[in-house]
Amino acid sequence: MSTALLVLGSLIILFVMLDVLITTLTVGGGGPLTSRMSAGLWHIALQIHQQRSNHRLLLFTGWVILVTTALVWFTLILVGWLLIFNASDLTVLNASSKQPASGWERVYFVGYTLSTLGMGDYQPNGILWQLATAAASANGFVMTSLTISYLIPVVSAATQKRQLAVYISALGGTPDEIVARAWNGRDFGQLDQHLISLATQIALQGEQHLTYPILHYFHSVERSKAPVLSFVAFDEALTLLEYGVKPSAQPDPAALRPVRRVNAAFLRTLTSAYIEPASENPPPPPLHLLRALGIPTVSDREFWESIKHLTKRRQLLLALVQEDGWTWNSVASSQTTSRGDGLDDHTLIDQKTLH
Repeated sequence: MSTALLVLGSLIILFVMLDVLITTLTVGGGGPLTSRMSAGLWHIALQIHQQRSNHRLLLFTGWVILVTTALVWFTLILVGWLLIFNASDLTVLNASSKQPASGWERVYFVGYTLSTLGMGDYQPNGILWQLATAAASANGFVMTSLTISYLIPVVSAATQKRQLAVYISALGGTPDEIVARAWNGRDFGQLDQHLISLATQIALQGEQHLTYPILHYFHSVERSKAPVLSFVAFDEALTLLEYGVKPSAQPDPAALRPVRRVNAAFLRTLTSAYIEPASENPPPPPLHLLRALGIPTVSDREFWESIKHLTKRRQLLLALVQEDGWTWNSVASSQTTSRGDGLDDHTLIDQKTLH
């Protein structure tokens, strides 16, 4: 009997199960294998996209990562148990002839054992291998249950993520547009209610990104439905409201400041698992577009001075945009993009802006 094969197979199984348990049952992010594999696949797709813009490639990459994760788990578990059952030529016998199973027959035996089908064509030889077969069957059942219970909520969470993106885009596609559309000529009207509602939804998104880290790799080809662009536009709009608009005209602080903190918590979630701040600073959102609508604003110099302490936060926003395959101009201002216009009444229903 080969002890080396037994040890190696056991280590592979333990490592994979640890990764599966961390990924599916904890809220601290993906396991070591899942995190590195997901980041690697996304990085490859992003490099291809940067060479030749292809948002549809990024769209499918998220689903590829999801399916690949499950396939890698099951493949490694199969390899681990194959190593264990290949530790000796006498581990598995043909049920009819009682002759030792060949290599491919052991692959067949381990496969149907892990799938808990219990075909019965081959049988373990002796009490030790009977116990190993029972353990393999239980392992396969647990793996299948955990994988299914993980994959289905991911699809639901991805839908909620797109729903949040559309909600924010309906308020405005860029920071200045969000602020401008809320201004009624005197104040910001019912914007407070939207801020309170969005605080709850963004907090939920932050927790879902920890529970289902693969959500970070779900991409949209439509700008109005791109969650990253919506979040960045919204956070920059909050910056305008808190530091660019004069205090006398700002929304209720009880609505503005909590959602600001919720956004910061969401950014910390992404920082701990996915992104590092960009090396350069994105340009500040423009105030002259707001002044043209009669919105009371501070001076440009006062605004620039007041947002200096937000440098790292805004570098994270830039990195988030770039890591999702976009450029800052995709969300900077209504002068650089018409990201939310696709939701307006005058837009044809079948018209889509892909890039």
